[in-house]
Amino acid sequence: QVLGTPTREQIREMNPNYTEFNFPQIKAHPWTKVFRPRTPPEAIALCSRLLEYTPTARLTPLEACAHSFFDELREPNIKLPNGREKPSLFNFTTQELSSNPSLATILIPAHARNQAGASTPTNASSTTDANSGERGQTTNAASASASNTST
Repeated sequence: QVLGTPTREQIREMNPNYTEFNFPQIKAHPWTKVFRPRTPPEAIALCSRLLEYTPTARLTPLEACAHSFFDELREPNIKLPNGREKPSLFNFTTQELSSNPSLATILIPAHARNQAGASTPTNASSTTDANSGERGQTTNAASASASNTST
């Protein structure tokens, strides 16, 4: 009900088999009325880009991670609300970054690329990923990918 009834074109993009189905006509609610007044505009913008009827207009998961709503998490000295260090957030695999290499410089900030470049497979994190092998090694590949896209 928040998005309202999709247009015929949106229905066709989602599923061509439903173009002749008559959906009830529901007026969309403005996002500013869906969320509390103090909701950051970046949060509203992110939600509106994720909740799109047209599949090609929706953000991909990687694009969502690169959204400005998450910029604070990319700051070098940010801590968790309880004062602890944030967990590793930038250890994307080469496979993950390969879906949209142009996002690498956003997803892996310079301070994280510099740290990853200084590490070697022997002193990098040994957390494993079933699909990609050792995370520490893929972080180095990811930082190399990010470095290549920034030139």
